[in-house]
Amino acid sequence: MSAYLPFDEIVLLRQLSNNDRRAFETVYNYYFLLVFSFSLKFVEDRQVAEDITLETFVKLWDKRSSLTTYSNISPLLYTIARNACLNHLRDEDRMNRRHRELARQQSDEQLSLESFSDVREEIYQHLYLEIEKLPGKMANILQLSLKGFKNAEIAGQTGIGEKTVRNLKTEAIKQLRTKLLKNELLHLLIFLSH
Repeated sequence: MSAYLPFDEIVLLRQLSNNDRRAFETVYNYYFLLVFSFSLKFVEDRQVAEDITLETFVKLWDKRSSLTTYSNISPLLYTIARNACLNHLRDEDRMNRRHRELARQQSDEQLSLESFSDVREEIYQHLYLEIEKLPGKMANILQLSLKGFKNAEIAGQTGIGEKTVRNLKTEAIKQLRTKLLKNELLHLLIFLSH
């Protein structure tokens, strides 16, 4: 900042501490570009530097009641601006690290979902293989049932009575459950169905 000032800083600080808005305007008009240039060197972003500059003057106004303890305005403005710049850079770094962490987690989740889909597909393939191994017409009845056909429709397609279809389907589910329990796949199927 300049060694020559067009005003007496001690008087100006006293006026500021007494809520003198004209004194604040004098400080603002004289130091705005200097604080802005200083901030811009720190953050390298014009909009952020402008925001920090404005924030610096708001903080100066907020501190006006304690300004009589200072003899110079420029070190105070530099300190406020420097701290705001450092806070911004710290927050920006933290946000960048958080974005990188979220991107990594999303990538990990995508891999997990793909792995989960592979496991799910493998379990369902095993289920359908076990259904095909069921004796008699049980396999056909259970496959039609899994496709969404009602007992009456299955009876019409297979030429078996509806009550027989219901009984064969019940027995097929019971046998399938026993086979899946032995292979510990039933718990996985229940989990996957939710």
